[in-house]
Amino acid sequence: MHERKSERDTLNRKLKAGQNIHMPAPRRIGKTWTTKRLAEDMRKEDWLIVEMDVQGMSAPEKFARRLCQKIQGQLPKTSGLQAVLKSRLDALIGGDWGTNPIDAIGKVDPVAFLDALLEALEKEEKKSAIFVDEIAYFVLGFAERYKDDAKDFFYELRNLQAEYSNVRWLFTGSIGLNVVAERFGLGGAFVDLDTFILEPFNAPEALSFLRDPATQNGFNHSFIASDEDLMVLFEGLGWLAPYYLKLVGNEVRPSGEAQDGTLTATRDDLRAAMQKLLEPTRKSEFAVWREHIDKNLPKTERVLARKALSHLSANADGEVLSTLQSALVPDTPKAVRDILDILQSDGLVECLEGRYRFRSGLIRRYWQQYEAE
Repeated sequence: MHERKSERDTLNRKLKAGQNIHMPAPRRIGKTWTTKRLAEDMRKEDWLIVEMDVQGMSAPEKFARRLCQKIQGQLPKTSGLQAVLKSRLDALIGGDWGTNPIDAIGKVDPVAFLDALLEALEKEEKKSAIFVDEIAYFVLGFAERYKDDAKDFFYELRNLQAEYSNVRWLFTGSIGLNVVAERFGLGGAFVDLDTFILEPFNAPEALSFLRDPATQNGFNHSFIASDEDLMVLFEGLGWLAPYYLKLVGNEVRPSGEAQDGTLTATRDDLRAAMQKLLEPTRKSEFAVWREHIDKNLPKTERVLARKALSHLSANADGEVLSTLQSALVPDTPKAVRDILDILQSDGLVECLEGRYRFRSGLIRRYWQQYEAE
């Protein structure tokens, strides 16, 4: 139940139907695990799947180089890729570029190189798809340095996706591609992508995940627990991401009666495990969220985001928009609404019945204890 089979089947079906996909998912939710299993599923159906992580990149040449390396790593030496690429590159820059197509990067425009690469890939007998992880980080890093060049590159990449329609694309990311694209005027470059949002586990999936022998074997102390007691844990977590379920499960010290050799975790044991994670020695488990804010937002928005999160961390039920606007930036209420949209897009905040609040009760308690200003 927790193997993301339904999500993988849907993504598989959409890719086979010719759709290119953007799959946003907040941090720690199992995005990378899901795409790797999807790649395994499709390879079993004889698809050529190219997986690449572009976090940390800020130049199209590196994108083209990494993609070429990944494609070469997937194809057998008997593939016609090398011959097709060589022919295209010879036509573009002559024969003085070496023996490996990667050697031509730097001597030819990266878009022209990608054009040649995708043409060669489309001519392969296998159906193919390219999975690009953390695309928004690449867009952000590139556009911050060279806004105009980034605009040209990503619109050209969109054109290549349309031209070589037999090569499917799956873009994933833990920060909002729509927010980054809008900031730099790049929205149209990604407008053709079908959005598929990967959600946290629901309660039955979380129960299945925690009770899976593979999960239990990874804990310091394996345990059993009733549905009712685990639901109390889930209510405290609020956001059933696999990463945080594992963190809590690893801290459980079961004190109840044994059944078939396994001790029972009581409700108090589960609460104590959550509390353990809020000790100062465990701050690093949550630091990714502070870094997420500090690295991915301009200074003005970063300051406002931290203020908003500090305000929201004080109350588990959250706040209505008007209260936040009055408390934070009374003269520019739109700025508050915009920053809340960003925080929602990135998975930290949700809005339920008009109230903004942390999606995860555990992260809220961490923020209140260590990050609130």
